[in-house]
Amino acid sequence: MEFRPGTDFAGLWGGGTAPQWRGKGIYRATVAHRARIAVERGYRYLQVDASDDSRPILDRLGFTTLCTTTPYVYRP
Repeated sequence: MEFRPGTDFAGLWGGGTAPQWRGKGIYRATVAHRARIAVERGYRYLQVDASDDSRPILDRLGFTTLCTTTPYVYRP
């Protein structure tokens, strides 16, 4: 987690679930726990950089998509 002191924003960077553990609610529980920590510390907004695979989970947790990015790979 990244906390931006003096702002209303915290961010979640990184996170995922190993393939053999997917579908068991671990990612959802981890994100929910981290969100509670941010709220307890007084942050109003929580930004998540996540893949499309995480979108349904984040939607169910109450997150709203504000924008998307397109990843590119540069191979000289």
